[in-house]
Order: sequence, then structure tokens, then C-alpha cells
Amino acid sequence: MSTFGQFCPIALASEILTQKWMLLIVRELNAGSKRFNDIRRGVPRISATLLKQRLDQLELAGALIKKPMNNGSGDEYLLTEAGRELKTVLGAIGEWGQRWARDISPEDLDPGWLVWAMHRRIDTSQMPEGRTVLEIEFTDAPKSQRFFWLVCQKDNVDVCIKPPGYDTDLSVKTDVLTLAEVWRGIRELKTELSSDRIRLVGENDLKKLFPDWLQLSIFAKIKKK
Repeated sequence: MSTFGQFCPIALASEILTQKWMLLIVRELNAGSKRFNDIRRGVPRISATLLKQRLDQLELAGALIKKPMNNGSGDEYLLTEAGRELKTVLGAIGEWGQRWARDISPEDLDPGWLVWAMHRRIDTSQMPEGRTVLEIEFTDAPKSQRFFWLVCQKDNVDVCIKPPGYDTDLSVKTDVLTLAEVWRGIRELKTELSSDRIRLVGENDLKKLFPDWLQLSIFAKIKKK
């Protein structure tokens, strides 16, 4: 790990936090991911080897602890007080990015990551009782990333990259950029629905409820400058 040769707290913190992928890993941990594979789903372009190295560095820095799962199926990564305190830092960076960072480019559009981010912001309390299955079709994505499913039940949403074996209740058809910009709050969901750039297929009652299910990014209400 390189150093800046300064004892300034910003310099010392930057030795850990400004390494590539590190803030995104901390974001995933603060969003609730504890298993290695779940963290990697939130940072899909990092290699497994580098992710392990970054997690080890966070452990050495005192920001997390690694402990075996109770069921013996691997380890889980738990934030310490120091790691949880970074949530405020991430919030400030996210707000700045929402206002001032560059526009979304085609290279940023990862359908899998978008669905992974969305699954944490589905309000299952607004859904009918029992299980609700959402199918998301990205009309402009490669075949391997064209379809995703969200299996929603009380207090739980699972992301599936293969048909989950249940009937689909509502299908969402759109291109990746449109849904990404709706998720970010750059476009209005109701406008995209009325223009048919986001098309819903299913029972009318479920179509009407869909805007209440998707809560959007926590930064969506911040206006871009």
C-alpha cells in the first residue's frame, strides 16, 4: 500500500479509501452485504483475488471483522464501528456525485448491477400478500444480461438471473439507460411509463401499483447541477 508521506488525517484515511474499488466495497458493506459473493455482485468488475485483498486491508485497518458463518458455509464480513462510520462519508460523496459528477456513459450501464441496486429499494409492504415476481427485460442488453427476475416476499427480495420457477406477475420492458436514469432521479418514472419507454405487462392493478414499489436511489431527490 502506497503512502502520501503526510500525517494529515485526510492523507492517512486516503491511504486506505482511495485505492481502486475500495469505496464501492465499503458502499456494499454499508448497504448490508456480508457474504463475499454478495459483495462482488455489487462490485461485479473486480476480480475475486483483488476483492479478497481489499477486504483484508479493511480488516487490517479495523473497519471490518471476518468471522465464520454459523451454518459453516463460509465467512461473513461485518463492519466495525469504524466501518459503519464511513456511511456518513459515503453519503456526502454520493450527494456530491449526484449534483456534480459527469453524465452516465454507455460504459457505465451494467444491467446486473442496476437490478442488484434496485432490489434493495423495493417496498414489499406495498405489494400484494404472498409472493410477487417481477421480470425485467432490458431490450438493448446482450442476451446474457437481457432478463432478470426479482422474487419479492415480505421483507425479502431475491435477484435471479435465471427463471425462478414461479409465474411472472409483472414484466418491465425498457432499455438500460432509461431505467438507470429513472433510478438516479434524472428522469421521472411516471413520464417514462406514459411515453411507453418503460412498458409494463401484467394485470392493470399491478401496473398501477408499480411506481409505489420502486423507491429509487437514495440520491434520486437531489437535483443534478
